[in-house]
Amino acid sequence: MGKPVGLIANPASGRDIRRLVAHASVIDNVEKANMVRRIIATLDAMGVEEMLVMPETFGIAERALSLLPQKPRMRVEFLEMHVNGDWTDTLRASEMMKGNVSAMISIGGDGTNRVIAKSEIDEPLLPISTGTNNVFPFMIEATIAALAVGAVALGAADPNRVSFRSKRVEILRDGKLEDIALVEASATLHQFVGSRAVWRMELVREIVASVCAPYNIGLSSIPGSFFEIGERDDGGAYVSVGEEGEEVIAPIAPGALKSVKVRERKRLREGESVVMETSPSVLAFDGEREMVVKEGEKIEARVVRKGPRVIEYREAIREGVRNGLLSPKFSYHADPSLKMNIH
Repeated sequence: MGKPVGLIANPASGRDIRRLVAHASVIDNVEKANMVRRIIATLDAMGVEEMLVMPETFGIAERALSLLPQKPRMRVEFLEMHVNGDWTDTLRASEMMKGNVSAMISIGGDGTNRVIAKSEIDEPLLPISTGTNNVFPFMIEATIAALAVGAVALGAADPNRVSFRSKRVEILRDGKLEDIALVEASATLHQFVGSRAVWRMELVREIVASVCAPYNIGLSSIPGSFFEIGERDDGGAYVSVGEEGEEVIAPIAPGALKSVKVRERKRLREGESVVMETSPSVLAFDGEREMVVKEGEKIEARVVRKGPRVIEYREAIREGVRNGLLSPKFSYHADPSLKMNIH
């Protein structure tokens, strides 16, 4: 029997203040449970034997199981861990899944996946978007996500061929690695972490992005006005903004186009450090305020290819189909007796 599929569904994603100050969608936990129901049904039909799930305060997976017309043949096991009801649950679950799953599905936003990345788990991940300013996860139907992950879990798709190593922005305080972002880190003039979300552009001063494009949503769209940098491209970009400079219009939040004046812009090489000169400041990672910087502290940022391994779902399904994934005769490579059961 192969290793189980891991599932982390964040009940807190998609619920911050940007629902009030912008026009962000609300994907509630009932809808997340519906998504998990479709994931379980699909993996069960494919013949995946076990799923390992993060417990959380809402009971998303429990609700999903209760909505199924019959009990799945696939075992659904919950990690034995204390639930705190905050981001530490995601971090702890990711750490517990290290070496114990064949692949993972996350349901959340950039922030959820940033916490998963902090665990430095190496198992391939397929992130499904349910957050706000989502650049890292995919906007994808849960059934298709499950097909791709099932292809990897059942050996029909080679994870080394159908996944890629993503990037991250590393933040160094006085020369020591302090924290990370997956998409962008920004220096702001906020005095406190507060409600966490960043939406007041007049308080943003610097941005370092690992990926950026004019069609992204969030702060990475600002350097994206000058550089188009994808996950497969090395390096990243830096911009400083303020009251003077070249004016651009950027979609910094859902339904919110803002005028921003860019004073300086720079394409960053892989591993090239840039000093974030705003001090004192509060640094935001992937759109959420996290780190207070005191006067005199030296803060550097660099983009490196040390993020999670991400499953490219199209490639995973293509390779799976070439290997008979959707054929009634498909069997798990390590166990010819395990047949795919399609309803």
